[in-house]
Amino acid sequence: MSTTSSNNSVDVRVEQGYRVWSLNAAPVNALAPELLADLESALDEAVADESTAVVVLTSGLKVFSAGADATWMAGVAQREGIDVLIDTFVGTMDRFRALSLRLRQSPLIVVAALNGHTLAGGLELAAACDLRFCADEERLRIGVPEMDLFGAMPSGGGGVQFLARLMRPSRALEFILEAKPVTPQRALDSGLVDRLYPAEQLLPATEQFAAEVAGKAGRIGVAALKRAVLGGVELPLYEALELDRALHWDAVRRGGFRKGVQGFVDKFASSSTKGGA
Repeated sequence: MSTTSSNNSVDVRVEQGYRVWSLNAAPVNALAPELLADLESALDEAVADESTAVVVLTSGLKVFSAGADATWMAGVAQREGIDVLIDTFVGTMDRFRALSLRLRQSPLIVVAALNGHTLAGGLELAAACDLRFCADEERLRIGVPEMDLFGAMPSGGGGVQFLARLMRPSRALEFILEAKPVTPQRALDSGLVDRLYPAEQLLPATEQFAAEVAGKAGRIGVAALKRAVLGGVELPLYEALELDRALHWDAVRRGGFRKGVQGFVDKFASSSTKGGA
């Protein structure tokens, strides 16, 4: 049985093994302090719940996220000047960067279900997730226009680093410098997204993926895999193999391996008996 809760800008639905976070900060899920605070709270709750292994991050609006809050920025600039805005903006983006890192380092698989335009900080947020599934709609745009708008790289949420790891470095450099949003198909071809689904199937298919992953491995299994893949790739091979071994055997001891092996053995024994008869 699912349960649903809501704060100012993030609706949380809890299912067996996974959660769905729906961004609802109208009109465009801008990354203002309030939305960041609500995402921090949602992450705290998900990590504290050992039965949660996967989070699906999507939007309840027509836009996934269009980045920083232009209204908030303009208001600060008008009231207090550009210098104060820059200082305030840097502090907010430091908070965004810390949230992005927490998402990547959490023991949860976080899957972004991109059901609308994903731009600027919105793409940084999606890039900080572990996987990105996207609606296959020609109108939808994915990109980082900061170089065109501000002459600066999109790094409020650490986006340059996440994008460089999703795409090869030279392709990421070109993509960021061009500052031109792309279609979902182009995003798939370049490694920005991992799967495309018809728009009406995106959330159901992503939730099915989440439920299957959670059912197979649970929190212990997915946390070990995530750390082995994302942590190991940053290490020299020898150190990565040592990390891999430690994580594997810890997950075997504490996770569902024993139950899985017992079921496998019982099934093999049963089929062998029938074959021998």
